[in-house]
Amino acid sequence: MNLLLRLLWILFRRRKQPRCGAFDTLRVRSRVFPNDLDLNMHVNNGRYLSFADLGRVDWFFRSGAWDVARKKGFIPVIGDVNARYIRQLKAFDRFYIESRLLGWDEKWAFLEHKVLDKENRVAALIVIRGMFWSKKKGGLSPEDLIAETGHGHLQSPALPEWVEAWRKTLDALSAQARKDREIQRELSRDA
Repeated sequence: MNLLLRLLWILFRRRKQPRCGAFDTLRVRSRVFPNDLDLNMHVNNGRYLSFADLGRVDWFFRSGAWDVARKKGFIPVIGDVNARYIRQLKAFDRFYIESRLLGWDEKWAFLEHKVLDKENRVAALIVIRGMFWSKKKGGLSPEDLIAETGHGHLQSPALPEWVEAWRKTLDALSAQARKDREIQRELSRDA
């Protein structure tokens, strides 16, 4: 089954679901189909990232984040992904995607997606750093987004130690990329 059809199914079923809290763990159920497989006849590593997208969309809608962002003209953007593949899933295996908000900094929100097999063992762990962004307005602060969903002015919990280290590494990589881009501009002007 195409991922778009799975997404539509999630959206259809979620219309009747209650809103969730900002830090609630949500669960989506699905099944592995032949088009999810690679040549080794197990789920392709990139497909796990698509499964995480399904869980994230579920969280966006159930938390109210989607409605707030769209009304303000923002779209979801993923900046970075960290994925750990632990256990393989094969054709027609049932699986679950558990999604939860870990926390945020002034710019980015961090969401965790666990892909669980039918026995609730972790098959993959995916953490994303993302934001809601507008070409005209820039990024929407995660703290402001959460407040506008009706959850109040919440403080981010401390990020897990490894996520905080990852965040610092990503910030350093971004700073280096900006520096390299500026050097390239200077070299282009001098040429």
